[in-house]
Amino acid sequence: MKVKTEEREGLFKALTVEIEGPTVEEALNEVYSYLKENVEIQGFRKGTAPLWLIKAKYKDYIEEEVGKKVANKTLQEAIEESKLIPVADIYLEKVVLEDKTPKVTYTVSFETPPEFELKEIEGLEVEVPKLEFSEELIQKRIEQLKEEHAVWEPVEDRPIKEGDLVSIDYEVQEIKEGEEGEKVTGETSGIIGQKMFREELEKALIGKKPEDEVELKDLPLYDQEGKEIGRANIKVKIKEVKEKVLPEENDDFAKELGYESWEEAKKKIEEEVRENFERTRRAIIEDVVADKLVSIHEIEVPKTLLNRELSFLIENRVRQLQQFGIDTRYFDYRAMAQELLPQAEANIKLRYILDKYAEEKGIEATEEDIEEQFEDLAQQMGSTKEEVKEYFEKENLMDVVRSDARRKKALKEIVSKVKIKEVEKKEEEPQKQEEAKEGGEG
Repeated sequence: MKVKTEEREGLFKALTVEIEGPTVEEALNEVYSYLKENVEIQGFRKGTAPLWLIKAKYKDYIEEEVGKKVANKTLQEAIEESKLIPVADIYLEKVVLEDKTPKVTYTVSFETPPEFELKEIEGLEVEVPKLEFSEELIQKRIEQLKEEHAVWEPVEDRPIKEGDLVSIDYEVQEIKEGEEGEKVTGETSGIIGQKMFREELEKALIGKKPEDEVELKDLPLYDQEGKEIGRANIKVKIKEVKEKVLPEENDDFAKELGYESWEEAKKKIEEEVRENFERTRRAIIEDVVADKLVSIHEIEVPKTLLNRELSFLIENRVRQLQQFGIDTRYFDYRAMAQELLPQAEANIKLRYILDKYAEEKGIEATEEDIEEQFEDLAQQMGSTKEEVKEYFEKENLMDVVRSDARRKKALKEIVSKVKIKEVEKKEEEPQKQEEAKEGGEG
């Protein structure tokens, strides 16, 4: 085996591998045997065509298939010999077959991890908002519970405004030159102001009433990657408008929460808030430290990983919206991708930083760390730890859990070494407050 590496643009590397002998001969025989048994050539019964004719007719196919088979058997060894580490997808670019030798030369390309130096952590200072337990935190939790138990009641006598839940019938007519495009009809609903409808439609709905109709012409349509795939006219009829009504803080609301009286409910809510306060504070500190780590390190992000991460974030966002019964077929995925791009980049950079720190400090995830990671995942996924654990074991994703637990452990150690400075939230200057007020009144 001969292995040659080549620098490409950015983090991409190319690997050219030359293989001779039995490995190639075995692959050739497999492909020849398959073709002799399965191809049909005019003038010959199936399975009787001479090999020289098959070679001539299927030259490109033979070269490609033999190249794939040889690459599958030898690529891992070639990568190890090159001492390169692919971070994601490996692309087979070129195959050259010399069947008389026999010899195969193939070229693959892939991205490698970015090289960077870990900045000094000890003595690093970060500012976090000063948090103090207060009645305000309890009231915020109460308001959250009221939001969760709110009811939507129909409104008819006023125009649509932000915060309303609007149900619509829609008709989307694809625009095509010289012919009638595909027409899609349906019904959906969304809350105004929460980007559940595309921006143009949301603006057109504000101020309208039930039974009103809205028509938008020549709007671009985008795929999940944000690329324009066509244009369409949209007709909408408003079916129903509802406003959110919050429950009052009384015994009836307490019983909805599972308590006998509002006094009992408020006491339990306060206990819950106190228990979560320190956990929340630690999480905020970890987030601030993570942001600081990303900001002080210059790291080139592999494009293949970035595309994967961005797709993952978009799919999560879409899945969340679909759980609310929102029709996501006509979402502005390009705008969503642009919004989520900085988060995707930061996520990847942070993983590299924490992996490097864990490697340099010899940090490994213990079984206890992994169990804690499963508990967190179960909470995020709304499932039990046992169910989550079974899923990750079945899908062979235990290494992912172990890596995430290791990173979490590294971040906790970094947090313990940085200097945390609590700062009061800055109040707006009186002049700016007055300008903001005047702007709102205008």
